[in-house]
Amino acid sequence: MFRIVSKFASGGGSTEITWTRRTVFLQADMKRKATASPRWRWKFGGFLLMGTLLTLFMLVHLQTLFGPDASDGANTVPVVTSFEGQQFSLNRTKSKLAFMFLTGHNMALDILWNQFFEEVEEHEYSVYIHARPGYSFSKGNTICRSFINRQLNNSILVEWGEATMIRAERLLLTEALQDPLNQRFFLLSDSCIPLYNFTHIYNYVMSSQKSFVDSFVDKNDDQYNILMEPVISEDKWRKGSQWVALTRKHAEVIAGDSTVFPSFVDHCKKINLSDNWKGDPMNNETIGRHNCIPDEHYIQTLLAIKGLEGEIERRTLTFSRWENSAKDQGQNGWHPVTFKFADATVQTIKEIQAITNVRYEIESRTEWCSAGGHRRHCFLFARKFTRAAAFRLIDQVDQYKSSDPDLAE
Repeated sequence: MFRIVSKFASGGGSTEITWTRRTVFLQADMKRKATASPRWRWKFGGFLLMGTLLTLFMLVHLQTLFGPDASDGANTVPVVTSFEGQQFSLNRTKSKLAFMFLTGHNMALDILWNQFFEEVEEHEYSVYIHARPGYSFSKGNTICRSFINRQLNNSILVEWGEATMIRAERLLLTEALQDPLNQRFFLLSDSCIPLYNFTHIYNYVMSSQKSFVDSFVDKNDDQYNILMEPVISEDKWRKGSQWVALTRKHAEVIAGDSTVFPSFVDHCKKINLSDNWKGDPMNNETIGRHNCIPDEHYIQTLLAIKGLEGEIERRTLTFSRWENSAKDQGQNGWHPVTFKFADATVQTIKEIQAITNVRYEIESRTEWCSAGGHRRHCFLFARKFTRAAAFRLIDQVDQYKSSDPDLAE
């Protein structure tokens, strides 16, 4: 052991500090630790971070191997099921069918539609109803749970043969388009019935990339109004049934139209016949006056103007019987035959199901029905059926709903 004595002046005096060998060694050791401490801390922090990341990775891996999704498959996507030889992904992103009904108030055939929707998962379809303003569907006025609270809140008063009809159609489409999963849109009346079960109808329309729109050129038709030019030229004037089945693209075109629709409102109007009118509407005081029924022309003409006729099957999926309908002719003009209780038989349904082509005499054209490039039966729905007819059919529905008279591919 040695001593080092240091002296330094302080306030005129001196102070002596004695250093031993141990003191020097301790001071040197502390200095080395102080110098090495930062590097040690960085190394320790790095090892800690790596350990934490490795632990998190192992936890995620174990969850993947042994978690509930791996064991029961309840939340895995997709789950594939085969329907009629075609495969569709059954998950929350499955395309939906939008059923859009036009009615005055109640849905008279709700008992039949209730049975139709009962076997369907709710995520596979949507329902929208345009009824008179203020009317709502509840358990008190409909047996079909799929109709409850499905009425539009912005509905309008509709009169047959007026532009209010196509305005109501556009309101239905606008509402249905709010659901991005809706990919096919059926416009139906309150007197329509389904001819098949949901699965058959779903596969039929989803097999095709086209809309089904009854559309033809009637050279004898005098409903075109020259005042519609230049928005609507006569060569684009079309006629057909208002009961259409649309792809989402075409539904968006119709709902978003801001040029053709105003022209129909202004220049396509029916003739209002007097209360004492009888007989042929062409043989009375209205001869020479322009008569136009908007819903017979609007969708067909709009799609022609937009150059979309190549994207449609030129036929409707809804059957109506027009022959021998003079007895149903009234002040508003011609109407299809009404199927009443006596007409509602399995034989009637099977006859409609068996139709495979539609003849358009005015164009000398026979439309052989197809979907997705394959020959098919023509109709998925039929009208006009009474409530009594629906009650009779409900007891026989199992005998016809799954029937499929498609031609061999």
